[in-house]
Amino acid sequence: MIGRPAFWVWATGCALGAYTTLITIVPQANVFSSGALIGLVVLIPVLLVGFWLFHHIRPVRTNPVGYALMAVAWGCFGAFGVAFAANTAFLGLVGKVAGLEFVDQWGDAIVAPIDEELAKVAGVALLALMIPWLITGPLAGFGYGALIGLGFQVVEDFLYVFNSIIAAGGIQEVGDTLSTLFVRVALSAWWSHWAMTAVAGAGLGYFAGRADRPMRRRALVGLGGLLLGMAMHAWWDSPALPGAFLVKGFPLLLVAFAVFLVARHDERTRFPVAAPAEIQRAT
Repeated sequence: MIGRPAFWVWATGCALGAYTTLITIVPQANVFSSGALIGLVVLIPVLLVGFWLFHHIRPVRTNPVGYALMAVAWGCFGAFGVAFAANTAFLGLVGKVAGLEFVDQWGDAIVAPIDEELAKVAGVALLALMIPWLITGPLAGFGYGALIGLGFQVVEDFLYVFNSIIAAGGIQEVGDTLSTLFVRVALSAWWSHWAMTAVAGAGLGYFAGRADRPMRRRALVGLGGLLLGMAMHAWWDSPALPGAFLVKGFPLLLVAFAVFLVARHDERTRFPVAAPAEIQRAT
């Protein structure tokens, strides 16, 4: 694995992303230590429970756990670092073209679906290039995509804790932290980044793992999964239905669950035939 260029892209991306994350978050955590502590107490269990859940998806749980940890690491650091820099630049460009009022209302819905989904799904692609037998189809892509999205989601939620404290003037640190975590976890975690990247990852998993299908079909499914993940992200970040978390979010959960069912059906109908070849590649 370490002899493949994709591994060093993954390692470099994670290292640079970790540096970006640390220099961004640590100074704020030093100032707002109560918010940081509360955030960690809430978000670490979210990360652990999410990891346990997504690791139980069949193609993921049958592989070494280290690969799942690599997916989470890319979400926490590699994808987050890329998206953090790209979002700033892209928002500035949109602001110059369309004006500050437009970017304030629509900027997140335009920029984040492109930058963040590409950065996250790149992790699934890197895993497929590092370990060619790992992404065997859409269900594997769904599982590893969900893990990447989970890592990204937790780090972003932690950063939002400090953003909300600073935006409110820093005078109600505990209250602002709790309200932010309530919105980001209780009202949003069920259909957030994990769902979007799982859908995009399923498409990429089909492209990478279904070598028995025509290239045109594989490319269309891969692109369709990515565009669907981006559309989910754009809908969630759009200014439509402000505050209607359940109304906006539940359809995203339904889409992710539908994609999971289709991917699981593909896995179950194909696995008895594909298993010997996949086991041989793995060994």
